[in-house]
Amino acid sequence: MTEQGHEHGIADHLHYWTLKLSDENPFLQIHLDTMLITILIAAGMVWFSRRLAARLTAGTPGGMQNFVESIIEFVNQTVKDNFPVENPLIAPLALTIFVFVFLCNTMDILPAYLMGHIASLFGIPHFRPVPTNDLNLPAAMAVCVFVLVLYYEFRLKPVHFCKELLFEPFTNLMPAPLKPVIMPLNLVLKLIEELAKPLSLAFRLFGNMFAGEVIFLLIAFLLLGGGAVGMIVGFFVGLGWSMFHLFIGLLQAFIFMILSIVYLSIAHQPVEH
Repeated sequence: MTEQGHEHGIADHLHYWTLKLSDENPFLQIHLDTMLITILIAAGMVWFSRRLAARLTAGTPGGMQNFVESIIEFVNQTVKDNFPVENPLIAPLALTIFVFVFLCNTMDILPAYLMGHIASLFGIPHFRPVPTNDLNLPAAMAVCVFVLVLYYEFRLKPVHFCKELLFEPFTNLMPAPLKPVIMPLNLVLKLIEELAKPLSLAFRLFGNMFAGEVIFLLIAFLLLGGGAVGMIVGFFVGLGWSMFHLFIGLLQAFIFMILSIVYLSIAHQPVEH
């Protein structure tokens, strides 16, 4: 395959299975592959949880129950170490985020083009199986965490949060006549600081998973278009990259979870007088 053909193939693979709601506005579209895989993973988590709950044993738990309990214990301990107060929502939320993001990331170790070829049998022109390398999903999850953070900020310490937006850190450092002048600038900087939280959450996950997918595609071209030597080298390089990328997916799931806990922890910090 020529170099031009390789580039064209990679570009084709980076298209989504899209439902366009408007030809004039490119933002009015739905990525059906992302929606489908996301729903299947979420449904699988619900099904697995209900099935495991029906088979729980107190005396001699089986291997799967032990495995799930070790994950729950790990997440629960992480929340205890990073969250200052008791909130029954945080540990289940953290566990859901960690498992869901990891399962989405794990889709990336499927052979490149496999899902695309299967989808083409049903007349679907493009299909991308990894929901987390679609910016829409990480952004939606980050916005949900951000809304939850704002909810706790306004619920637990509304006056302090408003004061923080208007006065900290710069306005309080100014003499009284200059405070009204600096206050709008302080507010803008604090809003940027707050908006950086969901942006960092979303783009960190998206960037890592997108870059990993592109490298998988390059390895696949080496495997398919480099002759016998290319196939052998590509196989071992792809195997090694799959193992490494599995670790990256696990790490990114943990980072998304721990940052969500930290942002919610900041919203629960008691007010110092």
